[in-house]
Amino acid sequence: MRRTIAVLSDIDPSGGGSHQWALNILHALNDYRAAQDDLDVLVMHYQAYPDGHPLRVLFPEFRFVEIGRFGGLLARVLRRLAVMAPGLLPLLRPFFPLNRIAARHRARTVLFPVTGLDSVLCRPRNIFCMADIAHVYFPHFPEVREGNGLRVRDVIFRQGLANADQVMVESEELRREIARHYGAGPAKTHVVYQVLPRLFELSAHPDLGEAMPQPYLFYPAQLWAHKNHLNLLTAFAQVAAEFPDLRLVLSGSRKPGDQAIFDRIDSLGLGARVRYLGYVPDEKMPQLYRNAAALVMPTWFGPSNIPTLEAFAFGTPAVISDLPGVEEQVKDAALRFDPADPSDLAAKLRMVLRDEALKAALVEKGKARLRELSYDNYRRRMFGLFDAALR
Repeated sequence: MRRTIAVLSDIDPSGGGSHQWALNILHALNDYRAAQDDLDVLVMHYQAYPDGHPLRVLFPEFRFVEIGRFGGLLARVLRRLAVMAPGLLPLLRPFFPLNRIAARHRARTVLFPVTGLDSVLCRPRNIFCMADIAHVYFPHFPEVREGNGLRVRDVIFRQGLANADQVMVESEELRREIARHYGAGPAKTHVVYQVLPRLFELSAHPDLGEAMPQPYLFYPAQLWAHKNHLNLLTAFAQVAAEFPDLRLVLSGSRKPGDQAIFDRIDSLGLGARVRYLGYVPDEKMPQLYRNAAALVMPTWFGPSNIPTLEAFAFGTPAVISDLPGVEEQVKDAALRFDPADPSDLAAKLRMVLRDEALKAALVEKGKARLRELSYDNYRRRMFGLFDAALR
């Protein structure tokens, strides 16, 4: 009898790191399917995936099932009830449309590449994938707390981790923290380190479009408050006078409350020195990295972040937040600074801008670290996760 792994996959290309994270998981799952004689992959999705949809093109061997309008409405109702009364989850799960689809197709397990409430409502045989529990440490950010956000996140992680058969995390630090905060058993928790987005490994990277005036610092991040653009701008103002040709290039989708970023640019008199590109398609990102003087990443969330790996791949020195556990990803291949201290960030930027030997050393260390964080190693760890889920 053939086995099936079902996947919930409504992936938004503008979703930043979560989009790339989810695609890497699906690439590994596709490789796992190809290595088995009796395995199918069923992708469940709420929105329509017509012919030509990116996931259909990338994974033509997967089967796709649309959940449908009624299933989507029912799922929304059940999610609200799950947040309001988590104790009712055992009664709600039999009505959850994903469980019915998975049962109809005899799926052995359900994989959730992106963390969400659907995993809480899923039957217990499922794989819960997660990148951070930053809401525990930074509950003050509006994108975390507003709209009942803290309660939603507590239900997702407390109930989702308890409900999951297997758990995927991106660092040993996170493995320890979910055990401490949520009692997640280490025996079912798999550490799978992030790797370069598979798209960049499988594609050529020609220069596309107009090049940015050089030199510039590059920060690719959606304009959430936790991405810490305000401290970055304060630091950039400190170094701008010393480097009159230096610019700052920002990319990423706009978010509620982000007008404060543009107001800060104006108040610091940086309008001519900062360029905001908005959302940038994946195929144009390599050029932005290659031509940058440095990646600067002052985010509060981590400990791992995909832009650091992209900088390593495209020969760009990385200047990043010194977060608990970040050394697991970068070792000594990046300059690290206190994200709460713009002066510390400014000092690190001066170092990389003035010292060509340091810059070259960081680039070489980044390439060496990326070889250690290879897709082959990632795939091997993911195969172990899938093996455990199908036992």
